[in-house]
Amino acid sequence: MPHQRTRWTRAGRARAIVCLTGGLLLTGPRAHAQGTGWHSVAEANASLLFGASSQTLTSFAGTLSHNSARFSADAGFKFRYGESEDAERVKFVNARGWEATTSVDVLPKQRFSPFFFASSEASLEKRIQNRSAGGAGAKWVFAQTNTGNASISLAVLGERTRSLADSAASTTGVARYSWRVKVGQKVADRVSLSHVTFYAPVVNAPGRYTITSTSVGAFALNKVMALTLSFNDNFDSEARARGAPSNNDGSLLFGVRGTW
Repeated sequence: MPHQRTRWTRAGRARAIVCLTGGLLLTGPRAHAQGTGWHSVAEANASLLFGASSQTLTSFAGTLSHNSARFSADAGFKFRYGESEDAERVKFVNARGWEATTSVDVLPKQRFSPFFFASSEASLEKRIQNRSAGGAGAKWVFAQTNTGNASISLAVLGERTRSLADSAASTTGVARYSWRVKVGQKVADRVSLSHVTFYAPVVNAPGRYTITSTSVGAFALNKVMALTLSFNDNFDSEARARGAPSNNDGSLLFGVRGTW
């Protein structure tokens, strides 16, 4: 039954998050946190399938951040684009989207710290013309050493979504809770791992929810450049109702990252 499959999916995701978090915390040393001042990161990723099926996906991301003892702030932007072929070898766009985010953490070096955030995105895969959100919450760093850290965050946000459907009901507004699990670990001199998962149910309808999960492995070439392998998994319980082919979409991407 569909309801049983939903319960299994949630349980499976929860177990995967817990196992990955524990595994990262128990592995070797982690890279030191970024120092104070301004920092920037640029990343490009791509995947390619050819032969019996042809598909390409590229993504680009950039982040500008500032760290200090009193606050940390960052602004980021992501863009992705993908093409595929149908049975007649006719190419079509099957992935296109962007996301802009900004956040401010107050007293980021403390175990407990409040934060504020805002975001805006568009997604062809999820049939979203625009989704804007903003809110506030608190972060608890429950594990931190000079080799690693892990944190849990809880926030409340307001969200407004306009779908690509041309109808009067295409715009909706909801309030959501947002849970975040974040882990970072360096497992060797040049190898580091990170994982972030967001779970965001609607406040008065927990069966309507989104899950965004990102896991990244990086191999440092030098102090600036690194090769990356990223696994992204996104679930939106209402995507199919907006006309999307599936509530779930994911990707495995190879890329390069520069940090300054």
